[in-house]
Amino acid sequence: MKKLKKYLILSISIFLLTSFVTNYFEISKNLEIFNNIYREINSYYVDPVDPGELMHSTIDTMLKRLDPYTKYIPESEVEDFRFQTTGEYGGIGSTIRKIDKNVVIYEPYKNFPADKAGLKMGDVLIEIEGEEINDASVQDVSNLLKGTPGTSVSVKVLRKENLTKNINIIREKIQVPSVPYSGILRDDIGYVKLKRFTKNCSKEVEEAINKLIKKQNLKGLIIDLRSNPGGLLNESIRMSNLFINKNETVVTTSGKNVEWEKTYTTKQEPKYPEIPIVILVNESSASASEIVAGAIQDLDRGVIIGNKTFGKGLVQQSRNLSYNSRLKVTVAKYYTPSGRCIQDLIKTQNYNSYLDIDTSNQTDSLRNKFFTKNGREVYDGGGIDPDIKVKRNEFPEILWPLLRDNYIFKFGNNVNYNLTENQVNEFNLPDSIYNQFTNYLEEVGFNFTANNEFIIENIEQEINELSDIDFNLEGIQIELETLKEQIQINKKKDIQKYKSEISKQLSEHLITRYFYEAGRIEYQLEGDPYVDKALMILSNADEYANILAP
Repeated sequence: MKKLKKYLILSISIFLLTSFVTNYFEISKNLEIFNNIYREINSYYVDPVDPGELMHSTIDTMLKRLDPYTKYIPESEVEDFRFQTTGEYGGIGSTIRKIDKNVVIYEPYKNFPADKAGLKMGDVLIEIEGEEINDASVQDVSNLLKGTPGTSVSVKVLRKENLTKNINIIREKIQVPSVPYSGILRDDIGYVKLKRFTKNCSKEVEEAINKLIKKQNLKGLIIDLRSNPGGLLNESIRMSNLFINKNETVVTTSGKNVEWEKTYTTKQEPKYPEIPIVILVNESSASASEIVAGAIQDLDRGVIIGNKTFGKGLVQQSRNLSYNSRLKVTVAKYYTPSGRCIQDLIKTQNYNSYLDIDTSNQTDSLRNKFFTKNGREVYDGGGIDPDIKVKRNEFPEILWPLLRDNYIFKFGNNVNYNLTENQVNEFNLPDSIYNQFTNYLEEVGFNFTANNEFIIENIEQEINELSDIDFNLEGIQIELETLKEQIQINKKKDIQKYKSEISKQLSEHLITRYFYEAGRIEYQLEGDPYVDKALMILSNADEYANILAP
């Protein structure tokens, strides 16, 4: 028996050693081939080659074969990556965007350097430190504006009415709030919006809830994770622990290496063990958002309302590389307390087009069944299914080009209107402002291509290909021309037909100019179908309990 045991151990050891040697040989062989190709191209290719750019594109192509989340981060992008995970950077505290070949101040953060120095939404950046920035990219301008806290940067901007201003800004350490807004809605129900799981975000959520409790004895709480792309795993654990009892499993991870075979449990007694909670999610709630939603659902601690989440059940780790670069690599899959893997398998298998794949209608027969703590059925393989689904408001077609091509933003740069803070909740856009907007669209020649026009264009191409066939197509072409004329008439009517929807977007923009992101979020809550459904559930204790019952 002992001889057999020794024989088995020896056989397994030899097998593992052979596998290791084989893998090592394959790696060495392919690296040598790659180095030879790289050297030969650099020496003999007919046109000049940028070695760094060539290598970067090669690495990107290689990593795309794995999944959408494993990425190489060169030294020039490390600061941006750090900002995504920590929410911190040294700079002026404003988003910038390229509009009509100009880089403009898009949204200054309240009480941050850009705001305190007097930069306004819509200011066109002309010079930085005396140097013109014509044709500069957003990334180039961003790099110039960022810097060590305490240092200064001078900018020259063009404001409306061709007014130029020279402004000096003292950079600061920018910590963008993860909680841009919190407040008390009707029926003593609190609301907290969490944008991203950055460093210390769970502390921000706790502080926001405590402020609400000081104002009012909360009967319920809404945590809004819609369009929250995730972030730090540990923050999702701490966030869950605010509501979940001590020693409960929040998530487990499983990877190739033993270090990622982990079970993450709550370490503290919960701060808010009794408050009824609703978590709002949508198809853009991902990763850490899904960890929190999955734990709350599996442990029957609250109700999930909204749409099926994104389905990113993969964990990434940042690995340091030479020359101050990094590799963000997928190291594990994560599983909710019931054992569900949230990763969307279809998206994994079709990673090159994963954003275009809709798995919301995937049948339960193709997914594995699991059970919550109370015995409710839940399923894996495609995000978190909400306990209550909400149909989101559909945008009329005309709104997309108005927003995408910045017509609303550019109009807002030149409109004169004064808002007071108590108007945010009940603000209605005056007809005079809307009429100014429609006149502005006429002046600039606003037009867009409707979906029906694309269809007609495809039909016309098909007709052209059939032109050599002996078939009378004249009648069809006449019908198509009539349809195109009618579409143009309808597009002009859409400005008035969808006045309510367009007015809401104009209102959000004007409110943002005066009251920043917090004001915009507060305004958006009025008439929000997700929030309305959450308020209805939290206002009815019996219905809330029935949803969580097996």
